[in-house]
Amino acid sequence: MRIGELGKTIIEGELTLRKLMAIRLGRQAAFLVVAAVFAFFAVISGHGLLWALCYQTFGFSALGSAAVVFGADVLVVLMGLVMGRRSYMTPEEIRVRFAREHAMNELRQSIALSAVAATVAGPLTRHTGRALWNLFRGRAR
Repeated sequence: MRIGELGKTIIEGELTLRKLMAIRLGRQAAFLVVAAVFAFFAVISGHGLLWALCYQTFGFSALGSAAVVFGADVLVVLMGLVMGRRSYMTPEEIRVRFAREHAMNELRQSIALSAVAATVAGPLTRHTGRALWNLFRGRAR
């Protein structure tokens, strides 16, 4: 029942891999939601602060101050998108992937070996082998 054991190993590996991926992606989504909530409040406060700083301290016009605030917003959005898209596999996930691939290769080899064994030991091969043996034995006499 080697093929059954290998199939079970592959299925268990795949289920573990899916579970770990779901945990990783769920954790990533939760961090992104928390970051988005805090970023929303920080942006509200930061907009007013940056606009006032540019308008009063740096002497920009009202339009110039708004342009600086908009540029800062675009920069923060781009940084958030780049950082939110990163997704690294954990060492455990990598280990499970390797174990699954190893079991899959063993399953392929076992299926191939059983197919070859069935062909060699099958009734058609036995009949052909017997006929060839009788043919050579008959000519030898």
